Amino acid sequence: MLNKDHSPSPEGFADIVRSMFAEPDVRATLQRIVDLAVTTVPGCDYAGVSLSESRSRVESPVATHDIVRRSDELQRELGEGPSLDSMWEGTYVYLPDLTLSARWPAYAAEAAELPIGSLLSYRLFTARETLGALVLYAARPRAFGERAHEVGVIYSAQAASALAANRRIANLNRALDTRETIGQAQGILMERHHMTADQAWQRLRDSSQNLNVKLAELAEKIALTGEDPTGPPA
Repeated sequence: MLNKDHSPSPEGFADIVRSMFAEPDVRATLQRIVDLAVTTVPGCDYAGVSLSESRSRVESPVATHDIVRRSDELQRELGEGPSLDSMWEGTYVYLPDLTLSARWPAYAAEAAELPIGSLLSYRLFTARETLGALVLYAARPRAFGERAHEVGVIYSAQAASALAANRRIANLNRALDTRETIGQAQGILMERHHMTADQAWQRLRDSSQNLNVKLAELAEKIALTGEDPTGPPA
């Protein structure tokens, strides 16, 4: 259900938020976030998410259109732009008219070749961490009014919460999978070399250091192949 300005009603917004939390993995959550942004925030024509560990390492795993991907590529190449600034220098960036921007002259000059008139970029963050930025684009200048700003703030906050929750679940699942794999490798070493669980664990740790291989990778190789690369028994 939409209001007169084409933004969602409270009931519709609740359905949108629930759908973001219901996705099965991180990438699906990210894709849902950008797809729903276009239909949720008034004036938005395209959307993308940028993720970053540092200002020099930015990736853009999802986007609704190739225009967004090209914009992200320009920002990475030039080292300036709305995604970077909203992630590291504030909570959001608003550019009402790309052709009149003096904030990022190199980016604006290149992006002027794209059908981008205006943009909004929101930092995706929680109390614990900054996850990245949600960037909303419009084909025409001054497309984002007051209502778009209000919806964008709420939407980006819910998107950050959904993304953070799904990432925590993914990390937990990976940790559980790793723990199970290490247990399988321990069992193989215990049976083959007639050692205790503690001895098998110590052998895995020592071999990981000696071979300069991550313990999880070493355990996975043993569990999958049954081979023992840890060397002769001590």
